Amino acid sequence: MGVMSVTTHVRPEDLAVVAEARGYGLVMDQSKKNGGREDTMKPMEVVLAALGGCISMVARGQAPLRNIDVRDIGLDIEGDYTAEGFQTIRIRAEVASSSPREEVEEFLHFVESICPVSNSLKADVRIEVVMRPKNA
Repeated sequence: MGVMSVTTHVRPEDLAVVAEARGYGLVMDQSKKNGGREDTMKPMEVVLAALGGCISMVARGQAPLRNIDVRDIGLDIEGDYTAEGFQTIRIRAEVASSSPREEVEEFLHFVESICPVSNSLKADVRIEVVMRPKNA
């Protein structure tokens, strides 16, 4: 599709990380036991939030194309993770809809299957780390 760029920097005053993309910012921090202040989301929570946001947006966009009534959608997402990453992610959906429950459930499975964030979590993604000089 294209290339996305996100820049991250550690805030020197408290070690939180500031991520910026297209002029928008997001602050993430660690737990208190790891030296953080715990006044922002943690990186793994941001991953779950991105998944929920993507599924919600795809559902709202696809619903009219598939004749599914979606007046409102709410997702509770939790995940079990280790240092290796997420082992299981559970999504509980509440959908305000006049469409039959079975059709809405089938639709949600379809939405999850085409959600780019979901597919990225399930993919074998190559990550390259390249050191570059820092301008002082």
